[in-house]
Amino acid sequence: MIRQIVDAAALISELGAKSKDSALKELLQAAQDAGAFPANAAKALGKRLTDREAIGSTGLGNGVAVPHVKGVEVTRTSLVLARCRAGMEWQAIDGKPVHAMFMLVSPATEPEVHLKCLRWIAGLVRHADFRRFLLDAADGPAMRDLLREMSAKEPS
Repeated sequence: MIRQIVDAAALISELGAKSKDSALKELLQAAQDAGAFPANAAKALGKRLTDREAIGSTGLGNGVAVPHVKGVEVTRTSLVLARCRAGMEWQAIDGKPVHAMFMLVSPATEPEVHLKCLRWIAGLVRHADFRRFLLDAADGPAMRDLLREMSAKEPS
């Protein structure tokens, strides 16, 4: 299951956004473009993401944020991975800028898949080597290759 999500993931090798709010919009647009949900659902999902960030930042520390949202309008669990090499303020737990964002968008009817993906992402980003290789990857295909390598150990 993780492998299929990785294979279909939307990748942004360098985020154009300069703020957290604009980054969330860019990530959400990438998920929509990848077919995760219809265009008419974007506004509601965007509000849920913003509300979630207001409750507590999804900045995990170590330069990583994992914004995530579920919705009835979401057709399939989708991952968007984006980099911001310069770093972006995200109110992360450690107070440091975020350089990698893993956005997870899932159907509300599949909470177990959502949690499994969040656990997998959390496990990945704990490894300094993974974070370094991700930031050093030449482009989107190299980022996907790294994710595929890291998903090979996951049971289906």
